[in-house]
Amino acid sequence: MFKKKPTIKNLSPLRSSDRRKIADQIIKDYQIHVNSDTTNTDSSEPSTASAPALSLTSIRNALLPDNTQTARFTTTAGPELRELQGIVYIGTHPDGDERVLWFKLEHGPGADKRLYPTVYTLWQNPNLVPLLYTPEFVMGKLHGGADLMTPGLANEPPFPERAIKGAVVAVASLDRHTVPLFVGICEIDVSALGEVQGTKGHAVRGLHWEGDELWAWSSASLPGRPAPEYLEGWDEDKTEGVEEKMEELRIEDDEATIASGNTETLSNDPTASEEPVTEEEVPTTEEIDEAFLNAFVYALYKLKQDNPSATDHGLPLPITASALIANFTTPYLPVYTPQQALHYNIKKTSWKNVKKFMKHLDKSKLVKTKERNGQETVILDVDFGDHRVERFVPYRLPSPRALENNKTATPEGKKSVATDGSDPSVGQAITVQSLYRPSGKLVPTVFPALAASDTNNFYKYSEVSSHLDQYLESQNPPIIAKENRRIITLNPFLANTIFNSSSTEDKGTLARGKVTRDGLLKRLMDDKTLLSPYHAILKTGQTIADVKPKAGTAPKVHVTLEKRTGSKTVTKVMTLEVFGIIPSLLAQELQKKCAGSTSVTQAVGAPKGIMEVLVQGDQRKAIETALVRRGLKPQMIEVVDKTKKKK
Repeated sequence: MFKKKPTIKNLSPLRSSDRRKIADQIIKDYQIHVNSDTTNTDSSEPSTASAPALSLTSIRNALLPDNTQTARFTTTAGPELRELQGIVYIGTHPDGDERVLWFKLEHGPGADKRLYPTVYTLWQNPNLVPLLYTPEFVMGKLHGGADLMTPGLANEPPFPERAIKGAVVAVASLDRHTVPLFVGICEIDVSALGEVQGTKGHAVRGLHWEGDELWAWSSASLPGRPAPEYLEGWDEDKTEGVEEKMEELRIEDDEATIASGNTETLSNDPTASEEPVTEEEVPTTEEIDEAFLNAFVYALYKLKQDNPSATDHGLPLPITASALIANFTTPYLPVYTPQQALHYNIKKTSWKNVKKFMKHLDKSKLVKTKERNGQETVILDVDFGDHRVERFVPYRLPSPRALENNKTATPEGKKSVATDGSDPSVGQAITVQSLYRPSGKLVPTVFPALAASDTNNFYKYSEVSSHLDQYLESQNPPIIAKENRRIITLNPFLANTIFNSSSTEDKGTLARGKVTRDGLLKRLMDDKTLLSPYHAILKTGQTIADVKPKAGTAPKVHVTLEKRTGSKTVTKVMTLEVFGIIPSLLAQELQKKCAGSTSVTQAVGAPKGIMEVLVQGDQRKAIETALVRRGLKPQMIEVVDKTKKKK
């Protein structure tokens, strides 16, 4: 329902009386038992028939925290994109950030004015609604917007007694059987089902799930909070055999109509149990290259199989270099042991880095790439109709446990860069290289004639100095003084090309007919018409050949301290994107480190897409620490304190 981002406007605090009234309505609708002993306020979890009853105050606070705000929203739903209006209730649970906790559908398709919990509420309130189960591959379809079909129900009957027609239910995958990931309404009386094999039709109509736009909404522009791996309290006594039943499901041959309505056979599951590897051979570069290519094709094949009717089969475009490796390559590599993980690394391929790997995919017509902001290469489009995807034969993949073990297989003394589920910029190494490109005035006399875009046509300071020395040494008659090699006699080229301005310094040099070698180099470096300044930002494993140098001097991260509303101080940070730092993730870290509110907004006066992180208080030290963790050196950070009184 919330595949499209809802428009949420005018947040306003919920009055205490209204909060109690709404919480009491939720308690009534969801049949939560309340303890008459009002002194019992220690717990913050609501109670159901299967859990001890709690006090009214603690239940109210668990359902609707006292900081709850409300707002109206609009979005579109259904194949005809009909307008849907309603109300959201936004609050903060302990140790969390501000999220949508409840929503009500008032006008449009499916509107019934009932209050529905989001997954954030369910993660805090075990057994609030009945919990159903489905295999992991079906959960992937539910996350694409599909309803849960009756054959997709896992676990044998009896099903929860409260899962009757019209009831609000949650759905968890068998892989994480205590974590609700999907919220919907029962289309049938699930509790009365005697069996699911051979049945047809919808079981649960989806309203909201982890990964939709309601889950992703944040007033501080933070990314959606990933689901935990395990939660206590969710029908623990009823899920003891979930793992065993999951294994039974994986080996069944029976055809079952699942979320998309198609039939799938589970006996060909490529994630069968691993066999221990006793002897391992070091793979060749060609074998590693082939493994990386096959892994990416496997990712496309799986997306196409799981999301046959979705736009781009659910692939989030554009794909950055870090996302390509973390989400669409590494999980599909045939790596079953930590030892193998050491060999199957992008640096062990013939491409050596991700950018060249992306270029290879582009040349092979599998993807379309483009350089963004002159620095980062991204994948803009993918050919799902390519014969390699169409004819792909799945192979056995490592289990989640094997993948987890492989993460620890980094070489000694090297820090692993954070990937999926964390900040990819933490642990990266950044080098800012100042470069110079000679103008036509110096070519080919001092510098060789090369194409303007040729990476060899950009020179470091030391290389400029070396080329100048080569030119001076090559002149005949000699222009370097024998008695003092620091003194250079001007020849026609130097006089007419370098010292040709009307400045007093140039006129004095021409009158003397001589210049020091250091003075000549300084004059050369200072004149942008002779040497244009450029810079390149190199990240972990990159060289000059991997990036396109950008004109101008190297940028810095700007940290500004300002006064707001009298004596209140705030700290602003911008120019993060050029260093590969994601503003929303930095804001999330600073919110915890500084124990204060943060926000991420479009930077005023900056190009579209350049964001600004704002933190309450003077947080320059905390920000510098966070930036150093992301590879920046102190000289790359510029701090401006506007709170000081002017003299």
